[in-house]
Amino acid sequence: MTTNFDCIIIGAGPAGLTAALVLARAGKDALVIERGQYPGSKNLFGGVLYSKGLNELIPDFWKQAPVERPVARWVVSALNEDASFSMDYTSEKFNRTPYNALTVMRSRFDHWYAQQVEAEGATILTDTLVEDLLWEGDRVVGVKTGRSEGDLMADVVIAADGVNSLVYRNSPLAFPQGPDDVSLGVKEILAFPKETINHRFGLSGGEGAACTFVGTATMGIPGGAFIYTNKESISVGIVTKLSSLGQGGRRPEELLDDFKNHPRVWPLVKDGELREYQAHLIPEGYQPKTGLLYKGGLLVAGDAARFTLSTGLRVEGANYGIASGRAAAESVITAGEKKNFSENGLSVYLQHLKNHGIIQDMQQFGRAPHFFKNTHLYREYPEMLCHLGESIFGVEPGPKKGFGTLFKEALDGRLTKFQVLKDIYAGWRGLS
Repeated sequence: MTTNFDCIIIGAGPAGLTAALVLARAGKDALVIERGQYPGSKNLFGGVLYSKGLNELIPDFWKQAPVERPVARWVVSALNEDASFSMDYTSEKFNRTPYNALTVMRSRFDHWYAQQVEAEGATILTDTLVEDLLWEGDRVVGVKTGRSEGDLMADVVIAADGVNSLVYRNSPLAFPQGPDDVSLGVKEILAFPKETINHRFGLSGGEGAACTFVGTATMGIPGGAFIYTNKESISVGIVTKLSSLGQGGRRPEELLDDFKNHPRVWPLVKDGELREYQAHLIPEGYQPKTGLLYKGGLLVAGDAARFTLSTGLRVEGANYGIASGRAAAESVITAGEKKNFSENGLSVYLQHLKNHGIIQDMQQFGRAPHFFKNTHLYREYPEMLCHLGESIFGVEPGPKKGFGTLFKEALDGRLTKFQVLKDIYAGWRGLS
């Protein structure tokens, strides 16, 4: 194997593989280094891939890729101890191509994606750990590995090795990351017959559902829970702020068990055969204070750059990995045309990120992580909604109360009107 490349990409996840795909198609000699035994062996996420970005690169990829189900039903539920209040949206449009979102198993999907990348001419080196970056002055010129090949050289290195990126943390770009900057996601994959899944989630044929939960789903700890349907299994998990989890003294597996045993959740998950248990750290989202994205000879993409987004109704990560990997590759190509891989030459990365809408999204929703630390969202409001639902649908003898009175009763003793207005304002600033 040669030891000199146009670009070395660290990490064979959505960001790294996409960068390699775009570079290989442009005739660049791209090397992907993956510490796992194969691409996908160490890659984890909740289970939903927003698919239109990848479809631009590989049209109709779902015809050949190992996908599970197109997500046609979206349910968001607030839970108290014995009830749920839900918003349910189902669209037949989402069940038709081009699909909006698909459930996938990363271990199989990433392995397939890597095969497409290799077919385009990129090289993938697995079971290899990048120990450090190689520098000449203020520019990265390669990487150091523990393999017999030793040092591998390149015009540009793309760090796409996830939220715990060793390369990024040891570079001048990094910003110190603490428990308040990441969430912990844990999930189980439970096997069921296809017919059981369709019956329990109100599905037909091969369509899928994505269900998210707040409230007692995490026992009031900031975070949420989810259930995603696969062909013959479901992904069940919780996501909690790492700092809040430590303060609450609860273990994530305990919270997951509590969630599965909730009376509104248990009928959906009971009798499932446990196939896998996974855990994954999730970055809180990119902001300028969380570090730079490029330096001479170095770009950062995907989770390593903290390109994730949560709006409360959905969590996006893999699609931003694909988009940022594409932007990073386009930046390498642009810099190569000018033969300038210095910090100034790679500054075009910001423009390519904007071309794909990434920077705009991160700026527009930059306050969202702070808003979602509000404990009222996980305690008082789910209780209020469930109490309101009980009042609306419960019928008692005597005069009926108006909706204004019912709302005041649901609010009473939980939050003041001023606090509700304050939270609404904070939510508007964070999510609009």
